Amino acid sequence: MFRPMLAMAGMALVVLLTVAPAADRRNAVQNFTADDYIQIQQLYATYAQALDKGEGEQFSSTFVEDGEFTGGRGAGRGAEVRSPTKGREALTKMGSNGGTRHFTANLLITPTADGAKGSCYLLLFNVRTTPAAIVETAIYDDTLVKTAGGWKFQKRVVWRDDDDITPYRPKPLPAQSQEK
Repeated sequence: MFRPMLAMAGMALVVLLTVAPAADRRNAVQNFTADDYIQIQQLYATYAQALDKGEGEQFSSTFVEDGEFTGGRGAGRGAEVRSPTKGREALTKMGSNGGTRHFTANLLITPTADGAKGSCYLLLFNVRTTPAAIVETAIYDDTLVKTAGGWKFQKRVVWRDDDDITPYRPKPLPAQSQEK
């Protein structure tokens, strides 16, 4: 008698662990408003403009207090370890240089039980040269949380298109397309 009850309790636990996260995701989506989408879009714009202008305090304010940013590795730097920049002080220092223009596009926001996931394409221009030159193409992969001060980046990872470990590497063209 004890074994069947134990088996049923185990099955109930499996069902609960399977259904509860799905219910959390549904609730997150249902509670996500148009205002949330607008605030996140503004967060992305504030991040880019503050970084481009060298406004370190404004830049770091787009992250939670213990937020982290992991930059991408360029071509030929495959042996380098990617170490995140963490915390307000380090992010303020990182954001204080300026001299670039971030152009982001195709922002995708996905509500989660803990906040949201965000992703967009990046074209990074060096505007210290004439003419300005594209110095990086990448995808931002973000974890976002809603705080008392609004939406913030908890974690941002840059996946450069020329990095050998990017999960977003384009598929090669078919052989016949390469010949043309």
